[in-house]
Amino acid sequence: MRDLICKNCGAENPEEARFCMECGMELEKEAEPCPSCGTLNPHNAKFCNECGISLIEKEEPHEPSEETEDLQKPLVEIHEAEDDDEYEPSDEESEDDEIDEGAPVETKKVEYIPPTGSESWRELCPACNHKPLTPKTFKGFLSTKNLLECDYCGAIFEKTGNKYLFKTIYDISSDFWKRYGRKTLTETEWTRIAHGGISDEEKALIEQKAAQNDMTFFVNALNKGETNLTPIPNPPIILKKNEEACVALSGITLREARAVRHTRGGYAGPTIRVAKGVSFRMGSVAARSESRDELRDIDRGTLVLTNKRLIFIGSKRTTNIDLRKIISITAYKDGIASQRENKQKTEYFTGIDRHTLTFSTNGRSHNVPFTGLIMKAAIEGKIRQI
Repeated sequence: MRDLICKNCGAENPEEARFCMECGMELEKEAEPCPSCGTLNPHNAKFCNECGISLIEKEEPHEPSEETEDLQKPLVEIHEAEDDDEYEPSDEESEDDEIDEGAPVETKKVEYIPPTGSESWRELCPACNHKPLTPKTFKGFLSTKNLLECDYCGAIFEKTGNKYLFKTIYDISSDFWKRYGRKTLTETEWTRIAHGGISDEEKALIEQKAAQNDMTFFVNALNKGETNLTPIPNPPIILKKNEEACVALSGITLREARAVRHTRGGYAGPTIRVAKGVSFRMGSVAARSESRDELRDIDRGTLVLTNKRLIFIGSKRTTNIDLRKIISITAYKDGIASQRENKQKTEYFTGIDRHTLTFSTNGRSHNVPFTGLIMKAAIEGKIRQI
């Protein structure tokens, strides 16, 4: 018997040990070469992962008689591993364990049965889809670890609460390890992955990406005038002939730039103290005045978009903008800025993002904030349709 040296702390451990007795790190055992092709395989592998030859030596087979030929046909069975029951080998398996060193090795091909979709992840390892997971318990000095291990690929899953952490696998360069290594998922997720599915996190990312693509497609179509927003049945304005309203947003603030003058002053010169609390200043005071534009709230009301006009209805001001006179539209997260003919100052309409918009594309429905980008696309699309 030879000792195993821990690569983490250098402590010596018995050959049958799986974890270091000094630091608890999982021990790595030397790989064994295949007697047929020379490929290195894990120490507990039963078949070569390159040529499929059996790595377990067996007795020299005897020629079966006609009566026993059907009984000696190999059977492939998958048994569900129970946490509390220990595995007991059958009589046939006990006989196979008696190795005759002088007998030739018999090579058999193992048929792989693909999953039917009904097995749980304990019956079908999600990493290799070849073997079931065997429950094992390791008791340490301070804690007990409940593990599920695959004897084929070496995948180990550790229970953490109601989930399982994918700790390690023989081939850490595999795509499965790069995808799910060190991730903690529920049993439902691992079962779904074992049958070709994905985790909840991956599903959410795919749905988010699809929603972003649908949003981009919808805004582009709206901007080009290829699609229209649903008309409003009872708009808060009187429509003209062949005019229909598609947007009516309340609680919108109209803002414009206003000139604000700031005056700054300063004192220069000596100060002479005459008595306690009495002093004279011998210098002078200089002042400087500056004027700059600041955005000020003008009014608050409802913003309506039709196929001909952009209308703001407030308590102090009503703005009626012909779409043909709009020069440019600038989009912001919470609103838009409009510049039009014969209007020197830019008009800002904010508070648009307090409303939501529901749209459908590619068979999927989305509910998103009505941002300035959507409002800009809707206005430019109507201008292109004129």
